[in-house]
Amino acid sequence: MTTTHRRPARRRVRGHARRGAALVVALVTIAVLASVAAIASSRARQAASVVDNRRSQVTARAMAESGVLAARAHIESELRDVGPDSARVDGVFDALTASNRALVQDTIREGAFATAVVDVSARLDVNAAGAEGLQQLLATVAPPDEARRLAESMEARVRGEASGASLQNDAARLLRWQRDSLAATMLGREPTSRAMHPFTSLDELLTVPGMKAEWLDAIAADLTVDGDGRVNRRAASRRVLAAATGTLVDRPSRLLLISRGWRLGHVLTREIQAVFDVNGTELRLVRWREQDR
Repeated sequence: MTTTHRRPARRRVRGHARRGAALVVALVTIAVLASVAAIASSRARQAASVVDNRRSQVTARAMAESGVLAARAHIESELRDVGPDSARVDGVFDALTASNRALVQDTIREGAFATAVVDVSARLDVNAAGAEGLQQLLATVAPPDEARRLAESMEARVRGEASGASLQNDAARLLRWQRDSLAATMLGREPTSRAMHPFTSLDELLTVPGMKAEWLDAIAADLTVDGDGRVNRRAASRRVLAAATGTLVDRPSRLLLISRGWRLGHVLTREIQAVFDVNGTELRLVRWREQDR
């Protein structure tokens, strides 16, 4: 009688089981490592993207600032070159604002800029025109009663008359205005604006109750928040001249330089708007605004 031994078969089964378990462990380990590698790669790409975007932001701002400096230097150089000749000075200003093209533009390594010039003294200053001037301009796009009401509301906001809670602050501002105006007079400069709560952008006019976007759009090219109350009659439109209540001059008293900078190959753009007083052959900074585009 022959005896059958099954122990080797059990060993083979156990050996297969161990190899199967090892294979599962290996597959799980590979899957985990692949997941870790994928996460690490994703984070590396995100970090690289953040660094690249930051680099683009820094480059765009540096280019925009370079555009302002280049345009300012160009204008001052042009004014110095023509000297005191009145006709030639007028020609310089006419050339600056006659074209819609950039005044200066350049590429520096991986960045670029383009800067345009706007004669803001050819527009009606919202903060200095007064209710009468604002009403005159608004009446060209809105019914007379609406134009009057809007003009009075805008003037009340500018003069600080809209909120009784701010009377103490307004009194302090009035004292500072009187002090600064006296100092300006003694130094032979233009008095500072008496606006208590000036508008800082044309978009703020939409907060005035009753103002319609279509009305503002129709007169936006004739309005500014960067003027000094003087109007350049040689460059102003007919309706600006009709509404002007301040001093009329024959040359720009203020210029707005709009400079945009960017990194080549990237869509992010930095815009700087710099307002300058024109003082002889010099431009003196009055206001500086920045925003991403």
